[in-house]
Amino acid sequence: MRIGAHLSIAKGLSDAGRQTLAIGGDTFGFHTRNPRGSAARQIGAEEIVAWRAMQQESGIGPLVGHLPYVINLATPKDGIREFGERVVGEDLRRCDAFAAHAIVLHPGHDTEGDRPAAMARIVTHLSAALAAAGAVGTLLLLETMAGQTGEVGATPAEIGALLAGTGRPAGLGVCLDSCHLFSAGYDLTTRAGIDAMLAEMDAAFGLDRVKALHLNDSKFPRGSHKDRHEKLGQGELGRQGIAAVLQHPFLRELPMIIETPVDDYREYAGEIAIARELAG
Repeated sequence: MRIGAHLSIAKGLSDAGRQTLAIGGDTFGFHTRNPRGSAARQIGAEEIVAWRAMQQESGIGPLVGHLPYVINLATPKDGIREFGERVVGEDLRRCDAFAAHAIVLHPGHDTEGDRPAAMARIVTHLSAALAAAGAVGTLLLLETMAGQTGEVGATPAEIGALLAGTGRPAGLGVCLDSCHLFSAGYDLTTRAGIDAMLAEMDAAFGLDRVKALHLNDSKFPRGSHKDRHEKLGQGELGRQGIAAVLQHPFLRELPMIIETPVDDYREYAGEIAIARELAG
């Protein structure tokens, strides 16, 4: 089981690596750039060489980035879509330079209530961004969402339609989020509930497309359609639900990134310890 936390790379990849070792993790997640804006830090050759040396020595990985929340490929506003397309393509190339496993994208928000048009726009700009990125090893993963108003991607059918619309390129996959899935209505508290969810996903887009997991508890009940993370075992999923996720033979093989609310990264040491305990 490969598990870590979402950390800052503002002081460098190796700094995030040292933080990962300090909290007992074996991988980490990171923002590809300012999560609420467009500013991107230059990650130079010297930093990458130092990181690769540290990674080889420590075994940390696979790394899973997260694209900015402001990206919305579903909007009818041309400028916002074009910005998102450009950032996705740029960040695939930037993260490929240090061999990140994947970067995660929220599929988009349907702001007009016209879901077919919103889905078509997402497909168009996903395809263009992947083409602009070129031959990279870093995957682009669409995140499963909670189903808040206008969110695209709260059902396997929608994720499957987006993959199908792009022609299912090898570089496009899926990232699960335990909080989002629970809030979308899936029962993650039992093996039977998880098996049923995965069977639906397999039919919609194929489990081979699932490449990472965001491990979070939920502040709100199952089916609430609210995206509010909670510390592991302290939310509505509880210890039983987090244990069911961690002990599932398919899910436990995915790289897991914890994104629970903390004031200091050191608090993630406790979260990782709980996860390892519940994993059995």
